[in-house]
Formats: sequence, structure tokens, C-alpha cells
Amino acid sequence: MKKNKIIILTFFISYLNFAQEKLIKGKIIADGNNVEGINLMNLVNEKSTITNSNGEFSILVKEDDLLIFSAESFHYKRKLIDADDLKKDLIIIEMEPKPIEIPEVIVNQFSYLTAYNLGIINYIPRVYTVAERRMNSKVGTAADRKAQLEAEKKAMIVEKIERLFDDEYIVQTLKIDPDYVKAFKYYFSEDKAFAKVVNSKIEDDITLAIIEIAQKYNALQTEEIVKE
Repeated sequence: MKKNKIIILTFFISYLNFAQEKLIKGKIIADGNNVEGINLMNLVNEKSTITNSNGEFSILVKEDDLLIFSAESFHYKRKLIDADDLKKDLIIIEMEPKPIEIPEVIVNQFSYLTAYNLGIINYIPRVYTVAERRMNSKVGTAADRKAQLEAEKKAMIVEKIERLFDDEYIVQTLKIDPDYVKAFKYYFSEDKAFAKVVNSKIEDDITLAIIEIAQKYNALQTEEIVKE
């Protein structure tokens, strides 16, 4: 009987969370550039999709969700969903194209001018292909993308806190040194337990949590001063 109650409660909570979400529709515009196949991810519910040939998309969201738009030919874009977005029939997202990469040109008439031939070095250096240079640069690897997503999640926590508490509150009420407000924000963005409370959107719990984490931060600062 107890097990059945737990299952029903879990289902009810899941239903409430789903009920808060809304399927929104949007369209990406990018100054006449091709907007098909742009990746879109909701960092909160971890839903993802891609745009169609017209740059259109649909995705489940709720207020305060953070959407990330990314594509190889565009600068990535962030969109924090607010109450007004949920009322719109269509959300318009503007993306900025990356500069077009100019193909490498080999100037054959000066190809003999190398560091070796000029006597700068006494060994023949290895010549890397374009593909090898790109591989060594590690641009767009899975690890890079994962790190970027983690950074975005932390940035979202900071944004949510800044909506609730301004810097004056942080300094006057939480007693954070004005010179260390940014450091404090970085400190709490790294705390997973604090992030969980912030994402719960229960303001009383968030207030208690930020007071507690401020006390911990101030204690660490005091310890550092004593050590010095």
C-alpha cells in the first residue's frame, strides 16, 4: 500500500511539472542566411530539437528555462524564457552568422622561403595539413560542448539570483565585501546543492539558501585573512 502511494505521488509531481511546461513555437532569422539544422537545447529539462528548412522549431519550456541555439556557421545564442514568451504565438530569435572563412591560399613563388632555408632553424619542420591544424585546435569537440553547457548552467543560476537579489542586498544584508561580489557569485554558481534550490523556484527556500551560502563564503574569507 505504501509503495502504491509513493508511485502515485511521484506520478502526481511529474504531472505538475509537465503541466507547467508549454510547447512554444519559434523561428530563427539570420539576415538571409540558411537557418536549417540549427541545434536547440533547453538546459533545464534537457529537451532538444533542430530547426526545419524555414528556421522554425517547437520545444517544451516553462518560465525561467534557458534555451541555447548553436550551429557551426553561427555565433551561439542564449534565450531566457520569460512570462511574455509563453503568451506569444511565435518567438523570433535573431542569430549572427560567423565570418566566412577564407580558403587557404598557397603562394607557390615564395614556397621556398622557410625557416629552414633561411637558416633560422637547423632541422626540417613538419608541415601540417589544414585538417591536422583544425584537429589540433580542438574546436567543437564533445568536451568543449559539454564545458560550454556547464558554463551556461552556472550563468543561468547567477542570472536567476540577480533577478531576486541586487548587489545592494548582497553587500548590505549578506555582508559580502563590495570588492568580492563577483567572486561570491562565482562561488555559489559552483555549488550544485545551491543550484538545485534555485531551480526549485521556491523563493523562501532560495532566500534561506543564499543566506547560508553567504555565511560559508564569509567564513572562508575570514579564514584566508587569518592565514595571511
